[in-house]
Amino acid sequence: MLEKIPFFATLPETLRKEIEKIARPILLKKGSILFSPGDVTRGFYAVIEGAVKVYRISAKGKMITLEIAGPKGTFADASIFSDIYHCFAEALRDSKIYLIRKDDFLDIIRNNVRFSFAWIRILSMEVIHLRQRIEELSVKSPRARIICYFLMLSDLQNSHLLTLPSHRKSIATLLNMTHETFYRTAKDLENEGLIRFDGQQIEILNYALLEGMIE
Repeated sequence: MLEKIPFFATLPETLRKEIEKIARPILLKKGSILFSPGDVTRGFYAVIEGAVKVYRISAKGKMITLEIAGPKGTFADASIFSDIYHCFAEALRDSKIYLIRKDDFLDIIRNNVRFSFAWIRILSMEVIHLRQRIEELSVKSPRARIICYFLMLSDLQNSHLLTLPSHRKSIATLLNMTHETFYRTAKDLENEGLIRFDGQQIEILNYALLEGMIE
């Protein structure tokens, strides 16, 4: 069940099976809110089908998109160490997700040293990923941000034929740019023969060249 999700793929099978025992399926309708700030933490989540947007509302009422979790993605990972959620999670489309229950998960960590070290390693990699994303959003050009995002999806989905987890406007917000900038820049990449759009799918035609453009 969880072996195809990169977040769990590096775990030994015996440890992954322990997590599967405490995972509970949840079906979400498009537009439904899974949790809101102040809700008691139930655990964290893995997306099997669909997409979930994690966001906050600023003091001025602006939506700040923190993450868009598509198939094989996880979200609210750090919530197991918090009493409440501090953001919103909303289904961008009909979705199937798994809840990894907080109390049961913490019991595994307490009682299994091997698992604890494996989990620390996973969280450390997440920290590295978040730092890279901060750098991309603050330093890199819109073109480089878009390329980084497409390459990240390619690695996550283990394919050069990608499925966008949400509408392009939501992805533009995630990448801190207007949707006009996203459309125009992505179209330029297509015109240059680097990618090809087909609805919600993107085919990477030259992975090596794209990778070289952001180094």
